[in-house]
Amino acid sequence: MLLNVRTDVGARVLYLFTRFFIPPFVLAHIGMEAYGFYGTVFILVAYIGVSTVGFSNAYIKYVAEYAAGGQYEKANGILSAGIFVTSPVALLVFLGFTTLWSRIAVVMKVPVALNADARFLTFTIVGSFLMCLGLSAYRDALSGLQMIATVQKIWIASFVAETILIFTLVGRGWGLKGMGVAFLVRSIIDLGASAVVAIRYVPWLRVSPRMVSREALRKLFGFGSIVQINSMLAIFLNTIERVIAAPVVGLQAAGLLDISTKLPYMALSLPSAFAGAALPSVSDLHGRDNTEENRTASVRGLYLVCSRYMSGMAGSLLGFMAVFTVPMLLFWLKKLPDGAPLLMLVFAVASQVHLMTGPGTSMMKGIGRPRMEFHYSLANVVTLCLLVPLSRFIFGSWSAKSIGVGVASATVCAAIYFISIANRTLGVSAGTYLKNTIWPGFVPYLAAASTWLFLRVLPMPEGRIRIGFWLCFASLIYGGILAAYWWMFSATQAEKEAVRNRLWIVRRFVPA
Repeated sequence: MLLNVRTDVGARVLYLFTRFFIPPFVLAHIGMEAYGFYGTVFILVAYIGVSTVGFSNAYIKYVAEYAAGGQYEKANGILSAGIFVTSPVALLVFLGFTTLWSRIAVVMKVPVALNADARFLTFTIVGSFLMCLGLSAYRDALSGLQMIATVQKIWIASFVAETILIFTLVGRGWGLKGMGVAFLVRSIIDLGASAVVAIRYVPWLRVSPRMVSREALRKLFGFGSIVQINSMLAIFLNTIERVIAAPVVGLQAAGLLDISTKLPYMALSLPSAFAGAALPSVSDLHGRDNTEENRTASVRGLYLVCSRYMSGMAGSLLGFMAVFTVPMLLFWLKKLPDGAPLLMLVFAVASQVHLMTGPGTSMMKGIGRPRMEFHYSLANVVTLCLLVPLSRFIFGSWSAKSIGVGVASATVCAAIYFISIANRTLGVSAGTYLKNTIWPGFVPYLAAASTWLFLRVLPMPEGRIRIGFWLCFASLIYGGILAAYWWMFSATQAEKEAVRNRLWIVRRFVPA
């Protein structure tokens, strides 16, 4: 699992590096309105693409569980049922979507000048997501077998190709069409290479319509449908600020919210690697011949480990981001959109709290209790209905700021509620969770605040390049302060010994 996490994190770091430079480049070439549509269309297709999430989790869970018990025929039945049942459905959905496009364009308020490019972009991305619905079984089979390192290498090749195409095509004036072509190529590389690797290197893997059984369909749709509903609610909740902003305030507000959430959401992808690797690990444990008591203890231990490292890693990124929002936005965008610093701050904090629900949801799926995630989703819906109107009242009008603050506040409240339920289910006390998880995630915020106070003697310069160097210097200071704070206030004795064993400089200069 740790090997998979290391590879996954490395791939995500490279992905974040490429994503960091795309928004300012695209904004400079197509403008905020077109970029706002680009972000909005991904919200639309996310609701179509959510159909892949439930099946993906079912593939991963049951392939891991059946392979651990040597039940390869059942694993093949799950994969065959997914491919040969969902592919025709995906084709029908695509045909229905193309038929309804004119009405969808009106709802999305697509400007006349963008209509042709918007149509091409939307059809291309929708087609890519639906293609994934039918063919993602091979990629998810590799993940279920804990070959996540291989999956990540393929993913790297796909998004690097997409990045090159974006800079090439958009730079040559293709606009939204170039973005669509790049995403299509990325999808083809990802799905095609995964299928080739799975067929070649998994000797027992067989896919055929004859392997589709009633039991496989029952398990696939029973588990998958629950996860799909949860995922649909999650996507709705993760994009609700833009869902509200686009029709109520306009595409400019949707674009501002997309920009403000981009860096916090990108930072989430790194610690999320732990939750992604935990699902096949828990399913593997669940599929082995073991006592219920041992299973529960193992799952609890895995939950605490994932929660601790996810919290610490997320805090290390989001703590710096929450304190240094202004210089980061100036360096990234070369200007400071009105309201962006506040929005980036609240979404950084909300993202940290939201991330901590990841270990719980992964554990529940792995042990076959995906319904537990409804506690989080439904609580989030309720708090949204209360806090978004309250935020609008406090700010005095509908705006990107009032919507963003209301959504972030609702996320925090719902996440705290779900974490308390997950802890009670897994037998984790509040004191243990506070010491194991919350405190390691809070220490980086203290380190970032200390860094900001230390740098008050070195005022932030003007100019994008100078701000970049200033941020680099600030991050070095932050890294040193964070390491000291972690060692003094957060690290366990076992973690200190592990660091001493690996780093000569620590053994030499830090007393035991």
